[in-house]
Amino acid sequence: MTPSRIVLIGFLCVILSACGEDAPEQLSPTPPTNSASQTDNPNESQQPVAKSTNSGSGGVSVTILPENPTAKGCLRAIIHGVPGSSLVVWSVNGKALHSTKGTQLCSENYARNDQVTVTVGTSDVGASSSVTIGNSLPRIVDISSSPEEIFTGDEVTVTPVAEDDDGDDVDFTYQWLINGEPILQFTDATLPAGAFTKGDSIQVQIIPNDFYQDGPTYTSYATVVSNAPPVVTSQPPQGIESLHYEYLVVASDPDDSSFSYRLEEAPDGMTIDENSGLIEWDLTDATPGDHSIAIIVSDPDGAEAAQEYTLTLKPAQ
Repeated sequence: MTPSRIVLIGFLCVILSACGEDAPEQLSPTPPTNSASQTDNPNESQQPVAKSTNSGSGGVSVTILPENPTAKGCLRAIIHGVPGSSLVVWSVNGKALHSTKGTQLCSENYARNDQVTVTVGTSDVGASSSVTIGNSLPRIVDISSSPEEIFTGDEVTVTPVAEDDDGDDVDFTYQWLINGEPILQFTDATLPAGAFTKGDSIQVQIIPNDFYQDGPTYTSYATVVSNAPPVVTSQPPQGIESLHYEYLVVASDPDDSSFSYRLEEAPDGMTIDENSGLIEWDLTDATPGDHSIAIIVSDPDGAEAAQEYTLTLKPAQ
């Protein structure tokens, strides 16, 4: 390869490095709210930090990009000047990689804490540069929560999924927010029942940590606590003991204490009190046989519950 072609390769590498690489898209409800930060880790001094050195002669220099590499992506050698030969040699921890040619070296050849060196040209007209591979930050790529729809009285649990290019185990710290405000005592994966009511807005912030460093904070979308529908808790009488039938319908709702009642289906003469839920029916002239009954209970927000049953009247003996 002629010196002019070496300069051209270096020029192209500068263009490519200036363009940069697209960061992998995180599958989070919202983008991370802060950049990565270091934890108060007792082993903080042991955290792998990328370092670089370089030397050159004959007006030649070489730079390895990115300046702070991790075990993800590729390294590029940017050559300045005209080396004394076309030789480009990469080495990892002092061992030359004879199978790798050119000005690019990709991550299958190195890992965190490795020292990577590139040497170009000759000893008289050439250069070398070294970098130490730093730690890859863990990142959250997905999150699931249970239950899917949240009501007052529910317990809410989130399960994050993280990736770490170094293969590290990842731990998580949590901070729940209610109506946009962090609630300091809620720092587990589960938000306990009773922590919120109907209409509250719930979010969670999750920080991944690989023992070396925190990754970007992951903030979920805000979820509004839905209105819970009422539940009919009473059961109709099993037998008829007089000519006056009564059944008091009882309902419960974690959000409300007052309900309205109506009969969707009922025999002639049967009534229900709209406010109390008391069903009454004079059986003096009732027709023997099976009678279908359907009751609807509504809360103030319009959520409904239904109870259906069949009442059987036997002919008089």
